[in-house]
Amino acid sequence: MKTIVISNATYWAIADLAILPFRSTAAKQPDGTWLVPVSDEVWHRLEDHRLAGESDDDLVQRFIRSHRGQRPN
Repeated sequence: MKTIVISNATYWAIADLAILPFRSTAAKQPDGTWLVPVSDEVWHRLEDHRLAGESDDDLVQRFIRSHRGQRPN
């Protein structure tokens, strides 16, 4: 299992989009970021869509904006 690092804002955006009751498996770090475990399958799918130089947080935020019908940046 891999781990991604996301910001507090991204974490809560994911929770807001959850269809089922949101149960977190993430761990909040002292700097306010979250370590989120993801399956190997999810990790590979994220890597397939990652742009050059894009952080985990940037990638997930781009997906969230796309899901909401917003501009990618």
